[in-house]
Amino acid sequence: MSNNEFAGRVAIVTGSSSGIGEACAYHFDAQGANVVIAARSMDKLQQVAAQLNNPSLIIQADVSQEGDCKQLIDETIAKFGKIDVLVNNAGITMRALFNDADIDVIRRLMDINFWGTVYCSKFALPHLLKTKGSIIGVSSIAGFKGLPGRTGYSASKFAMQGFLESLRIEN
Repeated sequence: MSNNEFAGRVAIVTGSSSGIGEACAYHFDAQGANVVIAARSMDKLQQVAAQLNNPSLIIQADVSQEGDCKQLIDETIAKFGKIDVLVNNAGITMRALFNDADIDVIRRLMDINFWGTVYCSKFALPHLLKTKGSIIGVSSIAGFKGLPGRTGYSASKFAMQGFLESLRIEN
């Protein structure tokens, strides 16, 4: 890839305050993109933003909240006028046998891992269709194969995979 493959393009990365999301933010930035970084921790987002070279936008957002996802997309459009890439990366995990698992933890997994992807994709899709952009979902082998002690996590990633596969076929 050339150093400016994404020059002038706008990439949103959820869960970009650490881990895979942070690495994606740096990668898009290195390719010349305007990067929109989003996560729950403003302090961590500011640390990531300080390492970016291109114009960026920092948005504190909890993807389990539909309103936060709408605000993320609206603020991106207000600043950059378009979206070229949406990386649905925000996520949490769990490890517990189902018999021992707290239902509230499984609900939280679905709210973040699945519904966060649905909300962000729903609000971004009209803009992505205009730019012929891409929606990316960061998943796991647990989204393709059920794993012991990962019932809630696997369920959330299976749901995300099914949603994104259907969305791909539709578009």
